[in-house]
Amino acid sequence: MTAKFCTSCGSPLREESKFCAKCGVAVVIGIKTETHFESAGPGIPTSPKKSGKEMSKRAKAIYAAFAVGIVSVFFLVFMSHISDRPHPVIERQQTVAMTSLYTDQTFEQVPISRRIENGKIIIPLSIVLEKKMVAFDYEAPTVTVPLLAYVSNEGKLVTSFRFCEPCNSKNFRIEAMQMVCGNCETRWNLNNLRGISGNCQKYPPSPIPSQVVGSEIHIDENVVANWKLRI
Repeated sequence: MTAKFCTSCGSPLREESKFCAKCGVAVVIGIKTETHFESAGPGIPTSPKKSGKEMSKRAKAIYAAFAVGIVSVFFLVFMSHISDRPHPVIERQQTVAMTSLYTDQTFEQVPISRRIENGKIIIPLSIVLEKKMVAFDYEAPTVTVPLLAYVSNEGKLVTSFRFCEPCNSKNFRIEAMQMVCGNCETRWNLNNLRGISGNCQKYPPSPIPSQVVGSEIHIDENVVANWKLRI
């Protein structure tokens, strides 16, 4: 049983007392609440006792590694999806050959001549199919525009401007299933010209529309004559 004392004079009180026998002050009846503490020493309470255990350093490291793994997988899948997207111009180009795997094969660009008739720049389809990648120029009064034509790994005819602005390169090659700049060695996906590695990934040979007419490839002269540098 807990002893009771007068809050005014400190005199001992009987359990049933309602007034202090010494000073006559009314006894305050209340409920005392208790908090359990861990003691830091005799008579010195510390912070309340924690009910759970802190996560160990090893557990934290495992959770962190798991989170990083999930983010990495998401990033790789996302980037893979982006790199596989078709180029809008190339997607509309005609298919001129069966799907061809350029595995372990390298094709340098082969210079060819072209002719201009009725507002069209014309080259033979057969030589593109044979050489895989050909280079030619369009000469206007104020500018000479380097051009490129090749057959993609998916069998698509691709015609483009032949220029990588950051390094001023006009030389390219097909290596396995990649387009490679002959100057800076930047690499692009052959099927959609999206960057794979290198400093000039944003500046691949820029695709332009063309048509197969009989045994020839026709490119609109106006499109080429209005060519502008990207940087």
